[in-house]
Amino acid sequence: MQSITSVDILDKLVGFESVSHNSNLDIADYIARLAQAFGGRIERFRSPDGEKEALLLAFGPDVPGGIVLSGHMDVVPVSNQKWTSDPFRLRQADGRLYGRGAVDMKGFLALGLSCANALDLSRLSRPLYLAFSYDEEVTCAGVKPIVAHLKAHVPPPSCVIVGEPTEMRIVGAHKGAVDWRIEVRGKAAHSSLPHLGSNAIHAAARIVQLVDQIAEEFSRSPAPGSELFDVPFATVSVGLINGGSAPNVIPSTCEFHIEARPLQAGDDAYILDRLKRLVEQDVLPRLRKTAADADVVITEVDSIPPLLRHASSNAELLVKGLIGSGDVEAVSYATEAGFFQSAGLPTVVFGPGSIFQAHQPDEYISLNQFEAGERFLGQLVRTLC
Repeated sequence: MQSITSVDILDKLVGFESVSHNSNLDIADYIARLAQAFGGRIERFRSPDGEKEALLLAFGPDVPGGIVLSGHMDVVPVSNQKWTSDPFRLRQADGRLYGRGAVDMKGFLALGLSCANALDLSRLSRPLYLAFSYDEEVTCAGVKPIVAHLKAHVPPPSCVIVGEPTEMRIVGAHKGAVDWRIEVRGKAAHSSLPHLGSNAIHAAARIVQLVDQIAEEFSRSPAPGSELFDVPFATVSVGLINGGSAPNVIPSTCEFHIEARPLQAGDDAYILDRLKRLVEQDVLPRLRKTAADADVVITEVDSIPPLLRHASSNAELLVKGLIGSGDVEAVSYATEAGFFQSAGLPTVVFGPGSIFQAHQPDEYISLNQFEAGERFLGQLVRTLC
């Protein structure tokens, strides 16, 4: 056991500028070396470009029934934000710990590592795992190899706790997130001779109109069991669009993004099926009247599965028992929890700090929440002995 506190570890972690567009090899290497010094076994998962790395750290015996604590090493940018101090240097003031990632979610990483440091490995009858990913803030690419490894090579853990900031309240369900890029390719012509062209923006507008119709349908039909959500239905919208070259030119291209927040399995498949049917039956035939090679290409940019509520899951029951509360919430934002659940692992979201401080200038986690998280993990580890 090394003499290093959870605040010491958080100070080091905040010092790494692990913004999603940067390499994270320096912070991953620091964490791996620390975990190894604490007696952990290290599995590393490099990104295809070799610039990033996810980690699975194992402490204790290699047997079923372990507990996985999950978090991400990447943070959002600080550009165009006004901070009162260096965002990559931890500052303690007014009962708070300030710094980029302090709450989202290097605070939880520090607590997990500090918890591992305090372990008496000889007393553990079941293992503790720390699963630390990269790119959660952009694509969730980093958690996927961890989940695949857990499923294929690790004795089945009993549950996963994703330590996103929930103010120490149990989140048992959340929506997913899917981003599709739609590329419409028509044919350019002078605007005075529209019959010689094929208007990509007009075609895109018909697809956008369908998106609006689907969103209305969802809003009129809340999903069963959705009463925990503040928005009790799946949502879908167009958030980015670009097309055309000049007002007097029939546009040959238009590209836009559709973002959906599925609430239950199948919502995203339903949306995609409706889009494809409209494209095949209406949009493409119109475009190809004057442009034989016109096309509409739908590409899934990324997809995060929802976390579905399982009230009797090991994860929910364990956390309920430790905090002495049966209250469970649902949120509309997405986390990596759905990936673990999709692999058959009981999962909840539960961690210290407030989501309202995430991504903000002067991001912080209160010392009260940080210490509450530390006490909780101490209780959690005792269940492994």
